[in-house]
Amino acid sequence: MRILVFIFVLIISIGLQSCNSTVKSVYRDDFRSASKTEVKNIQEEVGATNSNKSILILTQTSKGEKIIISQNGKVIFSEYPITNLKSRIANYFSVDTNFDVLVKDISTKKEIIIPASKIGKHKYIYLMKKGNKGKFQYVITYSNTLRPLK
Repeated sequence: MRILVFIFVLIISIGLQSCNSTVKSVYRDDFRSASKTEVKNIQEEVGATNSNKSILILTQTSKGEKIIISQNGKVIFSEYPITNLKSRIANYFSVDTNFDVLVKDISTKKEIIIPASKIGKHKYIYLMKKGNKGKFQYVITYSNTLRPLK
């Protein structure tokens, strides 16, 4: 009986290790920073100059799929973003640091929640969708460094 329990536990643990999470969180400030002028211009453009606003930046692999982003029950973004191949940026806008952000990707039928506790600690949140053989993983990079957007 103990052998059967051991084998069962072993099979379950191997199965759990082979599962890939659809969301990965990364914390980085070590990439090239935008100039102070660009930082100021971007923050003013999206209305994120005060401390209760952060900037959500949609990056690589946006190919025109419908993305709906809501916060506190209100839709704040509903578009079909396409990544600029030169800048690798699809779109960016401000989010309130006091509320969770819900991202719905209509093409993959996935929903991602970015918690307010993490938004409040970082001025810039980069959201990237990585594709590999028809499977997608979302990478959320939390940072206090704005990389050049233009």
